[in-house]
Amino acid sequence: QILVLITAGRSKDNVGRGAEAVRQAGIVPIAIGAKSADTSEMQQIVYEPSLVMKLNDFSDLPTIEKELIIKVNTIVIIEDANTINTEVLPEEVNKRDIVFLVDGSENVGNTNLHLVHDFISNIIESLDIGTDRVRVGMAQFSHNAKAEFYLDTYSTKSDILNHIKGLRLKGGTTLNTGSALDFVLRNLFIKNTGSRKEQGVPQFLVVFAGGRSAEAVKPYVEALKRDGIAIFAVGVRHADPAQLEEIASDPSLVFSVKEFHNLANVHERVMSPLSTLSAPTVAIRESIVINEETVIPGEERVTSVEVMQKDIVFLIDGTLGMGKAFPLVRKFLVKVLQELDIGPDKDQVAVVQYSSDAQTEFAFNTYTSKAEVLAATAQIRRKTGRLLDTGGALEYVSRNIFHASAGSRQDAGAKQILVLITAGKSREDVGPAADTIKQAQIVPIAIGAKNIDPSELQQIAYSSDFLIILKTFHSIPTLHQRLISMLKSI
Repeated sequence: QILVLITAGRSKDNVGRGAEAVRQAGIVPIAIGAKSADTSEMQQIVYEPSLVMKLNDFSDLPTIEKELIIKVNTIVIIEDANTINTEVLPEEVNKRDIVFLVDGSENVGNTNLHLVHDFISNIIESLDIGTDRVRVGMAQFSHNAKAEFYLDTYSTKSDILNHIKGLRLKGGTTLNTGSALDFVLRNLFIKNTGSRKEQGVPQFLVVFAGGRSAEAVKPYVEALKRDGIAIFAVGVRHADPAQLEEIASDPSLVFSVKEFHNLANVHERVMSPLSTLSAPTVAIRESIVINEETVIPGEERVTSVEVMQKDIVFLIDGTLGMGKAFPLVRKFLVKVLQELDIGPDKDQVAVVQYSSDAQTEFAFNTYTSKAEVLAATAQIRRKTGRLLDTGGALEYVSRNIFHASAGSRQDAGAKQILVLITAGKSREDVGPAADTIKQAQIVPIAIGAKNIDPSELQQIAYSSDFLIILKTFHSIPTLHQRLISMLKSI
């Protein structure tokens, strides 16, 4: 039993008793609010904060359609003989349908085919393959396309790997990538061959090309994107970089190498967004990626071409508990900033360091150029201190950085994002400050390692999709693409 509440305002009476009666009856409420809806009131109604969806206006409802379907599909009611224990399971981020569209022409050739096999097999090895988890399909193409196997052909990793191991080159000298894109849309991303698109499972296409298409790709790319399919483009040797960008859903999903033996170098970069993106982004004009879009048959397609600006605060643990990891975190920060489009009318960045108290390294309006931001970040030194007050630091950024006086553009509609990186547990309760952050329409991402309390970071993060927990910070420099994907999905 699921209840979806859609409201535009605050209740004139107390919702507590009614909400409790609904939950006692084993009914799971999901709350969608816009305009004057009270976030804290909606959180009182639902079982957990992830079941609250807050919009600025009801015109934004189409943007949460897939998210709502996924939430409905991942709610499980557990009953025993005496009581009703309603458990709301988190969104299953490991569920996804992935199709590989592989260049089988002489651009690859038999000499390099085993390197392509290895590249795809390494990706498969990293996936949680299963009928109810990750499904994989594959097609080969040159002048035309053919299906190697569909999303519902194999249910085990070993069967998929065996098929790839025995793959033979299709052959041909002409590459018709546009027709191949159309082929996979009509034959692999359909319910009859295993696609779970209608269930809200994220759909991904990985295009591998060793040369330039002899025909236009744009109309077929747009059709895939309108169908909610996120496209990755991997190019080798003679592949056209401009055409790869035209194919990919976003420039960050383009991966190019000069030679086939270099493919292993991009494995991690491909895997990060492939395993963390929870919903596809959709290109709206040319290659500008703005937001997920729902197209209703029979209605005129209305799109916006204004790229959503972001104000991003990095809140960094500067205590002695970070140890020798602080330079690694700083390096990670620089790699992330290098990929952001920073500027007064683009993305803005601020950095705050904290221990028992917080200090601003620079605010949104301190610097106007990307070069200045990178230079300032590279020079940051650890604050030091033994005590960690994460709750106080969250309050600090809420009051002092996410504010017009520090350059915040929230009133102008810019997305407000907080990235917390910490190595320990807060000495103070983080709950009230975390709630304040979320109620202010700020989206928190939490990254933690070493002595952190996972439940504390779960309390801070906007949802489990925006939480990264590591054993140590040694691997953090390799996670920048994963964070970039999160930032782009907001």
